[in-house]
Amino acid sequence: MDIKELKNKIETNSLDNNLMIWKILDHKVWGLNTDESSWFIARQYIRQIAKNKNLDIKYIDSLDDIPTASLMSDPTLYIFKTEEFNNPKPIENLIVICNKTSDKEAIVFPKLEAWQFIDYIKGVVPGINPGDLEWLATQYNFSMARETWMRYFRFYNDMLKIAIFPKEDQATLFNNLYKAGEYSDISNLTIFDLSNAILRKDKKLALEVLKVFPYIDSKPDLWLLSILLNNFKRVIDIQMNTNSTAQSLGISDKQFYAIKKNNIGVYSNKELIYIYKLLTEMEYKFKFAGLSSDQLVNYMVIKILGGV
Repeated sequence: MDIKELKNKIETNSLDNNLMIWKILDHKVWGLNTDESSWFIARQYIRQIAKNKNLDIKYIDSLDDIPTASLMSDPTLYIFKTEEFNNPKPIENLIVICNKTSDKEAIVFPKLEAWQFIDYIKGVVPGINPGDLEWLATQYNFSMARETWMRYFRFYNDMLKIAIFPKEDQATLFNNLYKAGEYSDISNLTIFDLSNAILRKDKKLALEVLKVFPYIDSKPDLWLLSILLNNFKRVIDIQMNTNSTAQSLGISDKQFYAIKKNNIGVYSNKELIYIYKLLTEMEYKFKFAGLSSDQLVNYMVIKILGGV
C-alpha cells in the first residue's frame, strides 16, 4: 500500500485492523530520526484512523507494553516509534513509525514543504485571503522554530477554530482576531515544556505552559498523559536500577545521558512510584471510569507538583 491508497482507505473508512509500518524521513523528533513535516502528515492520519475506529491513541516504548489478548476488546490504537523495525508480528491496531525497515509493505511518508503546508491550510479556511495566511505563516516562524512540526500543529489547530464558521464569515473573524492581537505573540511553549516542567518540579514553567496549553494540540491532555507515562517509566528504570543502560532500555545514548543529567534525583524513589501509579490510575479512569480529557491536565499537574 502506498500513501495515496492509505489516504483513500482512511477517507472511506475501509482500513482494516492489521499492523501498519510507516517509514518517515530522516529528522530528529522525540529522539527518533523522523522528518518533522512528514510527522505532521502522519499525526493527521493517526488521529483520523483513531476517530474512524473509535479508539484511544497511546504511544508506547516497547511492543511489550501492548497487553495480551483478553475477553475485553482493547479500545486503543498503539503507536510504536523506533529507529529500525523488521520481522513484524501480526499485532492488530498497531502503527510502527520508523526510519528503516526491510518490510516491503511499509508506507513511505514524503517530506512536506512549508509552501505545501500553507496551500493545505488555504483549503481548510478558504474564506481567508491567501496573502493573510502567508503572512500568518511568518508569525509561526516554521524555519526557526525549535519544534517545527509542533508549529504546524499550532497553526493548523488555530485555523480549525475559524474553519467551523461559514466561508463567507472566515475573513471577518480572522481580521477581528488579528485586531485583538491574537497573532501578535505566538508562544514557543509546547507539550514537551510542560512534561519537562513536571519532570524537573519547575512550577513556574508549568504555569506558563498551562496558560497556552489548550491551544497547543487538539487533545493535549491525552498526549501529555502518554508522554509522562513514558518519561517517568524511563526515569524509574534509570534511577532505581544502577545496571540499566541505553541499550537495555531501547533508547539512544543521547537520550539516556539527558535523562541522567536532567531528571535523576529530582524525585525520591517513593515519589516516583507514587507518580507512576497515579498516572496509570488516571489512564484507567479515563478509559473505563468516566474521567474526562478536560480534567486530565489539571489533575496531573496538581497531584504531581502539588502532591509530592
